[in-house]
Amino acid sequence: MLNVQKEFKDYLFSLKNELGKINFPVQENENLIKTIENSELLVPIIGAFSAGKSSLINEFLERDILPVGITPETSLASELRFSENERVEAITSNNSVVQYKISDFEEIKSKAREYKFIRVYLNNKKVKSIEPLILVDMPGFNSPLDLHSQAIINYINIGVHYIVLTSVEEGNITRSMVLQLSDIQEYGRDFSFFLSKSNLRADQEVNEIKEKIEEQLNEFFDLTKSTIPIGNNGSDAFENVIKAIEPEELFSKLFQDKLKDNYLAIIENINVAISALKKDKNENESTISELNKNIDNINARRDKMLGEVQSKYSDKGINSIIDSVGKNLSNSVEELSKSAISGGQESLAQNISEIVRHTLITKLKSSIDDVSSKVIDEFAIEMKNLNANLSSYSISEDWLANITTTAKKMFGSTNDLLTNMVKNRKTVENAGKLFKSVTTVLAVTTTVLAPILEIVIIFLPNILSAIFGAAQKKKQEEEIKNHLLTNAIPSIKREIRGKLQELFTENVNTLIQQISAKFEDELKEKKESIQKIQIEKQSNISNIEEEINKYSLAKDEITKLANNYIFISRN
Repeated sequence: MLNVQKEFKDYLFSLKNELGKINFPVQENENLIKTIENSELLVPIIGAFSAGKSSLINEFLERDILPVGITPETSLASELRFSENERVEAITSNNSVVQYKISDFEEIKSKAREYKFIRVYLNNKKVKSIEPLILVDMPGFNSPLDLHSQAIINYINIGVHYIVLTSVEEGNITRSMVLQLSDIQEYGRDFSFFLSKSNLRADQEVNEIKEKIEEQLNEFFDLTKSTIPIGNNGSDAFENVIKAIEPEELFSKLFQDKLKDNYLAIIENINVAISALKKDKNENESTISELNKNIDNINARRDKMLGEVQSKYSDKGINSIIDSVGKNLSNSVEELSKSAISGGQESLAQNISEIVRHTLITKLKSSIDDVSSKVIDEFAIEMKNLNANLSSYSISEDWLANITTTAKKMFGSTNDLLTNMVKNRKTVENAGKLFKSVTTVLAVTTTVLAPILEIVIIFLPNILSAIFGAAQKKKQEEEIKNHLLTNAIPSIKREIRGKLQELFTENVNTLIQQISAKFEDELKEKKESIQKIQIEKQSNISNIEEEINKYSLAKDEITKLANNYIFISRN
């Protein structure tokens, strides 16, 4: 276990103990402890098929484990994990596990389409030495659309750092690589870049290609990043890059802000309890009544928003996404027609899928991010009139701004691994709990992205059949362009729209419910704190000052814990 991971757990256990002394709820702490215990740091290794990913990993492991030279059709994402009990676990589409021996790779690859990914457990000192980092050998960019797209969807929002390989034979960063790196950046991830198979070219040529790639990284992504040439003996350089990744820092970034927000919310509720102890029954009951009114207002606003999802949010967002897909495909029609002539239908389908995926990732995120921000602002308006009442309960004057900011971080974060979108998103009664797992815009994006890409992959062969039934016989670029513009692109837009309408609306509905639950729970926590204190004052508190002192001591102890564990620099 990482030092910071242990420290965060120690903090939460100590916090739970202090909260128990004043009979405060601890379920949120329990949830955080479990999440911190179970979080993993996955490092996907990406590149084109035959870029040398598996060979490099085998060299690093000092053991030939991963099959080399297998066809793209049998590629699966492979997680490398340490265990003294060596085995392979193949994960099916319904998340069941099929177990194999390490020697069964031939059988596994023959069933590649039955599995989402595999976990390879190795009794290997190198795998052990880089824990808690978990390397993931990803299918190549030119693997079949279903396998490659599935791998991207599974890992793009959970990889914490990417290792990128491009072969010296490519000569530069390909268009596929540019799109993949753009998607990685959209999700706020960093990457390291290797130029593989450098032994196949003269040193001067390798240096020229290296400089060209670094110029491209600067031009496309405004990054000053070194490219590391590796040949037959690249394991040392690879290991150095892996060990330069700072897991402590990565883990801290994942949780520190969340723990700070949790601490501030706890202190705020303790302040409410202390203030309620000082106030008389009428004042407390008046505030409880006001909080109830605002909870009703939040629910009414939520119901109104849900009734307006289609007209106010979905139609605009969907039209924007579809227009962008069509525009990006049309702008690439010359390149697409060339790929059709040189590589046939499979190459054309691959290029179309990449453009659609990249456009969806970018536009879905911006559209849902925009919806999320607007919804949060609308709920905040409903609560403005509470400022005066709650300010007398030792709550900061900008408490509403703080709640709004926290909500926007929760629902729009690009670096939060607490995402757990929506295994039970259709369960409306759980809406008040779902936000506590921090559903992010990017998690919603991924939820919508998967079925949209699936529908594109399913229909592409039919959509493209007209092109290869007539135009390819002539090998005429203009004819292919015309088919793309007048037939294929409109058909792709139509298929995406049909599926996107339902998915986008469903996820916006869920988002509204979760954001509503976030604001409602903020009010309920304060109401329940005041109610609890009022009941205790009437029944079993004989000495108000003593009780106030008990809460104040707990507050001081919790603040000390926070200062020692979470409000410290970890750089």
